[in-house]
Amino acid sequence: MEKDMAIDDITDTEVEKTASTTVISSDDAVFIAIEMGKRILMCGGEVHRAEETISRICTAYGAVAVDVNAILSMIILTADFENEEKTSFCRVSIGVNNLGRLAKLNALSRRICAMKPSKEAFLTLLDEVERASSVGVIKQIIGAALLSIGFALYFGGNLLDAALSGLIAVAMWFIIRLLNRSNMNAIVVKFAACFMGGVGALLIGRTGINCNVNMIIIGDIMNVVPGVALTNSLRDLFGGDIMSGLFRLCTVLLDAVAIACGYAVAILIFGGAA
Repeated sequence: MEKDMAIDDITDTEVEKTASTTVISSDDAVFIAIEMGKRILMCGGEVHRAEETISRICTAYGAVAVDVNAILSMIILTADFENEEKTSFCRVSIGVNNLGRLAKLNALSRRICAMKPSKEAFLTLLDEVERASSVGVIKQIIGAALLSIGFALYFGGNLLDAALSGLIAVAMWFIIRLLNRSNMNAIVVKFAACFMGGVGALLIGRTGINCNVNMIIIGDIMNVVPGVALTNSLRDLFGGDIMSGLFRLCTVLLDAVAIACGYAVAILIFGGAA
């Protein structure tokens, strides 16, 4: 709480200082608007939320007409600033759902509309948001372990099953992190992590330890199931953003196939736990 308050205080001071002394060009206004929309989409925000944010920011900087079209992979913006018309587009990379960051970006967009910071001040504030909403490595590892432990227990496993599931979940987290650093395809990363997780669980089962391999695997699967992404795809579809909803849904289905194939190949190779 104290950390968030400190960041907000710094943010307000910087914005107020630059808003009253700097004339913002239309190029900078378009850059700020489209960058905010891009970041909202990357952390799991709705398409219409990104479009509305872009439109409001451009209007706050003096645009008399704004036409914006966003899908999950691209944003196209045309803004009329009375004496000139600006058109810009950017490609959006698929990011990781981060609802905490999304909430901070929404707050930042309202502050931008109210105080109209310069491009330099905006980048400083955006960096503050990114750092404040980032999840540390230790927290990610603990979260992955606790999630697998919790679901292994929930579905009927004992404490040993849960502990082994947590250990394999941590190993899978490191595999995913290592493969992501090499810019490998996300589907291949999911397949490789699930294959190694399945191999680990099956090998543990063959050691003679009195554990339930099925419960171990179930706990680990829940770490990679794209539940939030599925919810977001249905949200976009019901909200009228058919293209973005179908894009998210196809991504979810490919992830599900990769997860299933990873564990299935491991089971086929080792012939089960027995």
